[in-house]
Amino acid sequence: MEEDITTDLMILQSCLDSMINKVEGDALMLKKLRSFELKILDLITLPEIIDFILNELIAVFDLDDISLSLIDQDNKIVTYLNSYDYDYQQKPSLILLEDKIILMNEFSTGIYMGAYEAHKHEVFFPLRDEIPATIAILPLNRKGQYIGSLNLASKRADCFFSGFINESMPQFVALLAVVFENSLHFEVLKQIKLTESLASVNNRYFLEQRLIEELDRGQRHVNCVSCLVLDIVFSKGRKNTDIQKLEQYVLESVAKLLKQQLRISDVFSYYEGKKFAILLMNVSDAVTITLSERIQTALKEHKIIFSGQTISFSAAIGHATYLFKDNDVLPSHQEIAMQLIDDADEYLQKNKKS
Repeated sequence: MEEDITTDLMILQSCLDSMINKVEGDALMLKKLRSFELKILDLITLPEIIDFILNELIAVFDLDDISLSLIDQDNKIVTYLNSYDYDYQQKPSLILLEDKIILMNEFSTGIYMGAYEAHKHEVFFPLRDEIPATIAILPLNRKGQYIGSLNLASKRADCFFSGFINESMPQFVALLAVVFENSLHFEVLKQIKLTESLASVNNRYFLEQRLIEELDRGQRHVNCVSCLVLDIVFSKGRKNTDIQKLEQYVLESVAKLLKQQLRISDVFSYYEGKKFAILLMNVSDAVTITLSERIQTALKEHKIIFSGQTISFSAAIGHATYLFKDNDVLPSHQEIAMQLIDDADEYLQKNKKS
């Protein structure tokens, strides 16, 4: 009888210890989660938000892997990240989706928490050597629209089935969705402010329309049209420098400088981020290269003072040329215009990596 009582007490003690350990574990996780939430609410830009999530969240939920999917149908997120010189292509845990179809299929039956299935879930955890036991794919949804998804993985089969995680996750991902939405709004407002400050410079729409016009004219005269895309690089100064104001000041100064390097017939425009574009009509590749070198020299010699600091410059430059030939069967000039700009931008990206 005494042995039975002792055994029962031991079982009860074991259950009690397990409950206490669980409560203590949940309390610790809650503390880490609240600390994470307070810190992320202080962040504004996309790069710092993305890095904070990917670097810090593993410790909060005791995970083995994490990734973040963001929908970028019109390449705006790529543009924003490029404006910070953020090398998103070297981030295997950041997935930029061209459309929301993958997420709509995944969330057709709600949040997914369960076993990892390679044929369905590899897109959320690409280039992984180790396969997780369980995963959680959580939608970042704002006002009925998918922003992306937070993707968590663990080697433990029971990782995502505790009451605490099930109760905490919906509120947590809702907060992340708001953070991303606010950051995207910040980028839009920053772009509007920058565009207004460059009111004297042609915008991207003007660039595209003028390029189509020049392509029309070029075809009639069996001519060529070239496009330069410049990505401005400048020293950031001290840590307490207001980067947004500095960038605005830099681009205004660079715009004036670049105009001085061009002919009257050249078309100069603000493109996006820290980029400008220049259209050159009927010039050889040698002339285009010479102009690129002249611009590089002018930028390196150009110095401005901002908040008592000397700011220096350089630029990565890409170029592309479309040469008309007699009796060409052409796609629409709008398609050629967009392809020419894209080719120049792609050449620029290669120059930056080399």
